[in-house]
Amino acid sequence: MSTTPSAKRYLIVPMHPTPNGRMHIGHAAGAYLRGDVIARHLRREGHDVSVISGTDAYENWIQLEALTAHRSPAETCWRYHSLIGDDLRSLGVELDQWVSPLDENHTGPYREVHEGLLRTLAARGTAKKIADPVPRSKDSGRYVIGVWLQGTCPHCRTPGGGNACEECGYHYQPSEILQPRSRLDEGPLVWQEFDSWYLSPPNVEEIIDRIRSADVAGDFADIAVAYLRQTGGRVRLSQPGDWGIESELAGPDGVLSNPYFGFSLYCGELYRGLRNAAVNPFHRESDVTTVGLFGIDNAVGGVGASHALALAHGELKPFDHMVTNYFLNFEGEKVSTSRKHGIWLNELLSRTSATADELRYHLSHIALEKGSGNFTADGFAESVNRLRTRLADPLPGPASGEVPGEETERIVRTVAEQGRHLQPGAALCLPSAVAVLDAWLEDRPARPGAGWLTGLALLAEPFMPTLAGDLWAGLGRLGRPSLPALGRDTIGGRGAWPAPPAPLTAQELAGVSHVRSAHV
Repeated sequence: MSTTPSAKRYLIVPMHPTPNGRMHIGHAAGAYLRGDVIARHLRREGHDVSVISGTDAYENWIQLEALTAHRSPAETCWRYHSLIGDDLRSLGVELDQWVSPLDENHTGPYREVHEGLLRTLAARGTAKKIADPVPRSKDSGRYVIGVWLQGTCPHCRTPGGGNACEECGYHYQPSEILQPRSRLDEGPLVWQEFDSWYLSPPNVEEIIDRIRSADVAGDFADIAVAYLRQTGGRVRLSQPGDWGIESELAGPDGVLSNPYFGFSLYCGELYRGLRNAAVNPFHRESDVTTVGLFGIDNAVGGVGASHALALAHGELKPFDHMVTNYFLNFEGEKVSTSRKHGIWLNELLSRTSATADELRYHLSHIALEKGSGNFTADGFAESVNRLRTRLADPLPGPASGEVPGEETERIVRTVAEQGRHLQPGAALCLPSAVAVLDAWLEDRPARPGAGWLTGLALLAEPFMPTLAGDLWAGLGRLGRPSLPALGRDTIGGRGAWPAPPAPLTAQELAGVSHVRSAHV
């Protein structure tokens, strides 16, 4: 009996986080958990999956953290690159490579990928230098863009800053933001023209047609389409500043932009080295399926810019599938590093009895595919304790992990049912997928045998990998839970796993919950 479709090759690239702080539950609930859940599901089916990501070392928000902490931007990047990697590993997220562009092994090749992309676009006439009005501090001479620029979103009128609205996802140029002002006390702003490189595609409607036929959530596509139509398809490729990818193309006072698609192209080059592939997975002749994952604040970059850059280049393809999410709130308000509002992973997983499996399980029930979700301490404790009750009695380890044929067929059907909700792209729905696991837990026999335990291991693998791995090994099976392994011989069970801990208490969670005072 065949238990898996023909194996395919996948490259999964979660959005690269800014190394200006540690990971909180909002980060965990988005691209990184989703990327890991998808990867584990695809490997469970027998596919060849690589997950590559890293930190966005050239994001200028790093400069604010560096200024606040009295460190250099490079020191800030290295500190948080390492700590974010630790946080992801503590959550059970598996990465084939975790990249810092500041690493001496990556700096040169990383720059070459971005410069090569711009050179090709310029040679094709689809990238042009445009005189761009940008604000500059009259007192300090600083270009007030990115992290330094504050004002009001021109699209939804929400206070914000930088170059993207966290409320509606709209990307704006410095000249568009309303009531512009400097984040720092450095005097009035003056406007000065600066020659920046921009993508200038010949046919915006062609890009929009491709987006409309792409595998991405419709509301995210709408944001990208609205932006492309309003700007004529312009995508910024360089900017003034002194922190970023240096390049002769950007001029002595400029740096290259660091778009998500450019970062993903570099991950594709790393994939070529890891897998000895003939071409970059983003080359239009590649048979590797690419998956991008990002949140609402990166809808323009993840959807619009990626399609525009790939089509303007001529030899590249955008992501085959895009997995998107809205923001997670904590106690009714958006989790935020800068406002110190939320729960941070390192504190939750080291200072309470909550485990990574339990956090992944709870977060997977929150439907961030459809809109913002809310994480409450009370709701998390209730979810964890309900799960612990379900697993309260140590499950007996059978003498053999062999599963009768009729039970194997049921397991395969149930895993396939769950898998329909875990396909990468717009159809992904973690709550629907984890509901299949919940149904299996509810249907637990009084004395679970090898069949039920095997099914539990396979269904838990995407969400609770530690539990799944312990079960699988206890059943005498090697490696990670997978459908192809069902037909293989087992080496004999090793016995029961330990009983779960005592209930998670509100006091434990109070000690790691950060709620900004007066909600100001």
